Amino acid sequence: MFKNLKFEILLGILVFIFIVFFSYFAIHRVYELRSYYYDLGIMDQVVYNTAQGRFLEMTNQDFGKNISRLAIHFDPILALLAPFYKIWEGPEILLIIQTIVLAFGAIATYLIAKHILKNKLYAFIFGLSYLFYFPVQRAVLFDFHAITFATTFLLFLIYFFLVKKYWLVMMFFFIVLLTKEHVGSVTFFLGLYFFVTKKSKKYSLILMILSIITVILTVKIIIPFFRQEEHFAVGYFTNFNQLFSQETVAYLKKITLSHGVFIVFAPITFLIALPELVMNSLSTNDNMRQIYFHYNSLIVAFVMYGSIVGFSKIKKFKNIFLIIFFVTNLTSIYYYNPLPFSFLKRPYFLANINSKKITFLKKWNKNLGNSEKVMTTPKIAPFFTARQFYYDFLFDPTYGNMGKSENDIIKKIDQYNLADWVIINKAEVRAGLPKKFYEKLVADSNFAKVEEEEGIEVYRKE
Repeated sequence: MFKNLKFEILLGILVFIFIVFFSYFAIHRVYELRSYYYDLGIMDQVVYNTAQGRFLEMTNQDFGKNISRLAIHFDPILALLAPFYKIWEGPEILLIIQTIVLAFGAIATYLIAKHILKNKLYAFIFGLSYLFYFPVQRAVLFDFHAITFATTFLLFLIYFFLVKKYWLVMMFFFIVLLTKEHVGSVTFFLGLYFFVTKKSKKYSLILMILSIITVILTVKIIIPFFRQEEHFAVGYFTNFNQLFSQETVAYLKKITLSHGVFIVFAPITFLIALPELVMNSLSTNDNMRQIYFHYNSLIVAFVMYGSIVGFSKIKKFKNIFLIIFFVTNLTSIYYYNPLPFSFLKRPYFLANINSKKITFLKKWNKNLGNSEKVMTTPKIAPFFTARQFYYDFLFDPTYGNMGKSENDIIKKIDQYNLADWVIINKAEVRAGLPKKFYEKLVADSNFAKVEEEEGIEVYRKE
């Protein structure tokens, strides 16, 4: 019996190894102080507040007050994670859950490939390629984002559509819509693709209609209602000259390098992700075209699906194409994967953890309690965001990527007055704006330094 399941068992073992390995890496990154308020701290506060009965509540740094997360993004799936905070109250649990969900995308990829290719070996190869695809590994190492769940949910949605289990299709369809407001633009194209390829006109139309309704409802009604103004990112996607730029071409080459040899045989399948590809290409936020972040989460599913369909169309020399596929995957791993091997172009090495500093941070988080209004520098934020009110010491480099000028940021220099406690990691106080913010705090007679250890300074409002 087990002989017939050897590929399933082997893939299951590799999925388990992936979960353990990358969960450890992701948590270690937090303790190295390489995570940020944007976005791990934000997600931690939203889930914590929800667990305390304050549904999707967060402290917005622009408005300087607590608002609904729905004023920023439509990702209410975060509320489903709140029960896990009864087990462990902190960002570590979010990182583990994210890794588990993403890892299960390899199983969905395997199932899709087995159904289409009717060959377990080929299916295993595609499942393995998913685990080694750099956007998957990068996503689990760059803090936590609800949109990363969409990768796995979309793959299972595709699989159940192929095997005609439509109640499961609808279940994954509705849950994937909860991961971000624009997911419906991609599921619309997926429904259109299934409609054209005659999979099921009825359910294809349902996907298309509900997808459009959801995008309009979330972007034009729900988010503006909670925000009392239009979506903050509306102005991001106006740079049409960027669409065909060398930067965009280079970005597309990166994400298709490993699987492009098969995608060329089924380009329409890959282009189901066109809305996300266009958004990333047009955005004034160039992080959306980088390899390090979560912005490729909706694209990954269609890289996998497109390459599987493409491979199915190859009738001759399959083994030769598989050799090419092996080489392109190794090339992609060499250039882009965050693995701890020195021979890679961008190896990911674990830095030493300053245990005394971490102990000090945890001590103060416990001392202050969850009801105190606290502000910290960005990299130590995840140790303090499990509370009702949290403020970011506003010189986070993320602001530059959001199109904010130095003059825009300097207007927030007095915002530390909203907090009762300000905790500074001196290692983050660099020249320029960070130094100006820090010097303003130090000179303020309304705040007194009560303790300093391991480069961490604690200030209390008098």
